[in-house]
This record gives sequence, C-alpha cells and structure tokens, in this order.
Amino acid sequence: MWFILALISSVTFGLAGFMMKASSAQRGSTNHLLWGLYCTGTLGFLWWMVYTGAVSFSLKTILAGIVIGWGSAWGNLLFMKALETGPASLTSPLVNVNIVLTVAMSLLLYGEELSLYESAGVLLLIAAVSILPIDPNESLRIRNIRWYALVLMATVLFFLRNGGLKITEEWHLPNAAVLFVSYAFGLVWFTAEIFRKRSALDKPAVRTGLRWGLMSGIFSFAGMQVYAIALESGPASIVAPIFATNSLVVALLSILVFRERLSTVQILTLILLFVGLILIRIG
Repeated sequence: MWFILALISSVTFGLAGFMMKASSAQRGSTNHLLWGLYCTGTLGFLWWMVYTGAVSFSLKTILAGIVIGWGSAWGNLLFMKALETGPASLTSPLVNVNIVLTVAMSLLLYGEELSLYESAGVLLLIAAVSILPIDPNESLRIRNIRWYALVLMATVLFFLRNGGLKITEEWHLPNAAVLFVSYAFGLVWFTAEIFRKRSALDKPAVRTGLRWGLMSGIFSFAGMQVYAIALESGPASIVAPIFATNSLVVALLSILVFRERLSTVQILTLILLFVGLILIRIG
C-alpha cells in the first residue's frame, strides 16, 4: 500500500509544482504565490487533524514543525528565485536530488536495508531525476554563479523538509500536526513579507500569484500528507526517491500544456522512471 501512496504523493505534489511554474511563467508575485500555497495548505492540515482526531501538540512537535516549516518556506522562496535566473528544466530536477540525502540518512542512521532490485530501482530513479534537465533547446552553461548558490541552498533546505519528516516519524510524532505547524509558519512568514513590501505591489501580479498559490496549496497539502502516510508504513530509502519523481510530473504537464516537445533525453528519463518503479515494486 505504501508504494501506491508514494506514487500518489509524487503525482499530487507534482501538480503543485506545475502550478508554481505556471505562476512564474505568467509573472505572478512570488510572495503572494507562496502565501496562497501556505494558506490553503494550512487549512488542509487543520481539516485533516480534526477529521482524524489527531489534534495533538507538544513542544517537540511545535519545534520540529518550525524547523521543517523554515526549510519549506525558504526552500520554496529560493527555488522561485532560482527559476528567475536559470531554466526551470534544470532547476526543479536538481533541487529534487535532495532525496540522496534522505536515502543516505535512512540507510546510515536508521539501518534501513535495500534488496538488489530495490537498490537498482532507487539508482534508476535518482538517475532519471538527474538527467531530466538535459534539454537541447536550453543552454546548460549557466554563467550566473548566483543560480548555483540558490539551487544548492534550496536543495539543503528541502532536505530539512523531506528528511525532517522521516525523523519526526521515527520519533513517533504526529506528522499531521508537524506539517500543520510547518505550513502555518510559512503562512505567517509570507504574510509578514507581503506587509513589508506592500508599497511595491503590482495588482495583476498579485492576482496571478494568489490564484495559482491557493490552488497549488491544495495539492501541496495532499501530496505532503500522503507522503507522510507513506513514510509511516514504507522505507524512506524507497518512498523518498519515488516522491522526488514529482519533477517528472511537472515535465510531462509542461509538454502537454505548453506544447513542449519530448526530447530524446526526456524519453530516456521516462523509461528509467518506469523501469525503476517496476524494480522497486518487484523487490
């Protein structure tokens, strides 16, 4: 069951990522996009806690949520800034390579073990995410050193989010409450940012950012919650790589919606993805 949940989390979170890309393409306000994302995301986790009766907070839960929320909020902010200085087809998959850190942590700290088939499948998923950026229509020689710094920092910060959920699961903390606190932290943060920069508001950009942000928050909540559930019953060393393939969802939707052509490398990426998933399933 955890395998199916991991797939659902990847697709759902990929839809949220695509909406963030759409907002960027339409020059939506980044602060309002992220405010909308954390607004509906926070409401989603609040509803889930009430629905499941998991309204339980401790100091440890709150502190963990703040750390994960800080990684999520700043990771998303730096990710959006990286999209402004480098191609999206490079930025999204490279940031998703933070799964390598989560897998390494799960193997080294929590003693998870992989079978031969599962190991091969994980390597293929990592390879798929890594080679997806190669696009003959975009120059891979990015001379702006700021882009490299933004991608590196966003990768580490997203590890705080994804790897942090593995740690809270091992601590037997209620992940719904942890995620609620983390999204509420992001909501407060970007509310403050909007008030701080309210004198420089561009109404069309605000509307665009809010529209995409509110919608993406719904899918972000669903993706993260299903990911957290998958971590409870499945090994993070496999669940995390499957979840990271959400960048492939973004790529496929870009091909369909923005009429981007499927390159040879992208076809190879999809083949590696499906073979990797099959190997993990039979392992």
